[in-house]
Amino acid sequence: MDRILIQRGTVYTGRLEAPFTGDVLISGDRIEAVSPRIDPEGLDALVVNAAGKAVTPGFIDLHRHADLAVFSPDFGSVELAQGITTVGMGVCGFSFAPYTERSNGLYDYVLSTHGPSFDGARYPVMADYLEALRHIAPAVNTATLQGLGAIRLAVKGYDPSPFTPAELEQARDYVRQAIDCGLRGFSTGLVYLPEVCTTTRELTEQLAPCRGRGLLYMPHMRDEAARLAEAVEESIQVARSAEMALGISHFKALGPASWGGVLSRAIERIEAAREEGMDVTVDLYPYHGTATTLASILPASFLTEEFSSILARITEPDTVDRLRHCYRNPGPRDELIDLDFRWTHAMISGVRRPENRRYLGKTIRDCTLLSGCEDEYAFIAELLASEEGSVSMIGLNISPEDVVRIMKLPYSMVISDSLYNLTDTPHPRIYASFPHVLRHYVQETRVLTMEEAVHKMTLLPAERMGFRDRGVLRPGGFADLLVFDPARIGDNAGFGHGKRLSTGMERVYVNGRLAWRDERLLCRAGRCLS
Repeated sequence: MDRILIQRGTVYTGRLEAPFTGDVLISGDRIEAVSPRIDPEGLDALVVNAAGKAVTPGFIDLHRHADLAVFSPDFGSVELAQGITTVGMGVCGFSFAPYTERSNGLYDYVLSTHGPSFDGARYPVMADYLEALRHIAPAVNTATLQGLGAIRLAVKGYDPSPFTPAELEQARDYVRQAIDCGLRGFSTGLVYLPEVCTTTRELTEQLAPCRGRGLLYMPHMRDEAARLAEAVEESIQVARSAEMALGISHFKALGPASWGGVLSRAIERIEAAREEGMDVTVDLYPYHGTATTLASILPASFLTEEFSSILARITEPDTVDRLRHCYRNPGPRDELIDLDFRWTHAMISGVRRPENRRYLGKTIRDCTLLSGCEDEYAFIAELLASEEGSVSMIGLNISPEDVVRIMKLPYSMVISDSLYNLTDTPHPRIYASFPHVLRHYVQETRVLTMEEAVHKMTLLPAERMGFRDRGVLRPGGFADLLVFDPARIGDNAGFGHGKRLSTGMERVYVNGRLAWRDERLLCRAGRCLS
């Protein structure tokens, strides 16, 4: 039946407005009507009784590292179980196009963030990657940004030297190609190789073709600890120079020395820019723990050559000594987090070799003792060498009070920042971010009202990405829609048991089709929105 009438639900439109008891009529892939009462007489529609249930737009997660995972035939259940109907990719500077012979090493480097490639494809230009996306039947809608890290790789590989004028022009040409493909923006990962070597000037020069086009700059900033405010200022400078909107990824302050005060200074700079008329938003994942790679926390001052060269001799005494020195004597581009706190709050979450599984779920301090290594620096070197550089970790280094403060900002939206590494001990955010907001931040702690939470997970991210017909329940909008009882939502994953599906999403519609019901996937109705 082409029409579906959802009756007597508590309707949250996605706007910041009070809910109402009402009906939603779906016709094909669009919403035909939203009203306190729609007479079913003569409609020839399937009627769904939603009395006592919330009816909301589908959740939009702008920040999932699903660029490769989306090609897996199993992709979708983890997302739909949370009510996610649209995912954003190409974040933190990572894309899988453009790809040249200089990009060799990318797939090994991202194994601990994006997981394996399921089709083995290499995409010379972004148009090729988008064509591949359009030829699959994803369970949810997909969209991607262009990662500037991928562009740097395609032009320079892992060479840490500055761009030459010719290389900058080549990078700008890739930026133009992404714009021509219709992509809505660009991301950076300024703590990851090779972008850790990219200067502010190089960023602004690469993004010069974006001027006047209303595009988005979404950075994983250069520093999220003691120099957070300075990193925000750099991001504002880059976006302003390129005449772009700014969406700061996974906004947070890392380490006790940065909690509270450093975050305040960063917020002051954001709000000063907003008061000047600049379009600036932030997003956050709703947990006090990060998830990243062990390689990404190596000091920038240590990364003076291609990572493969460093990795080849990382266990040599001189290299370990240099690593130790760089951690203990941080340079101007190094992240400042108290080392004793870091090693007791960072846990290993993903490895490939069976002999290293004993480290899973343990802090780096505890792993060092278990391994018999001299100190944490020697352990990090040994583990990276053993795993060929691909190790996942969780860092419990965010203040819960800071999470609440950012969550309440009117310009903050919810993401998951999900990693798709193959591990039995993932960060819970991949499985439970959106139900966790509903359960913990709405029902348990009442940090947000239900309509505020829904707004931050639907219309706000839709507006950020320019999805004009998604993220809101209104006539003419696409029928990405959820029906659920808030009291039955289960955010079942936690830091000790991260691999558990969320529960409680009774009905999830994607483009008007019932895609999830009774905790199982029914169809794959997603589309490529890029």
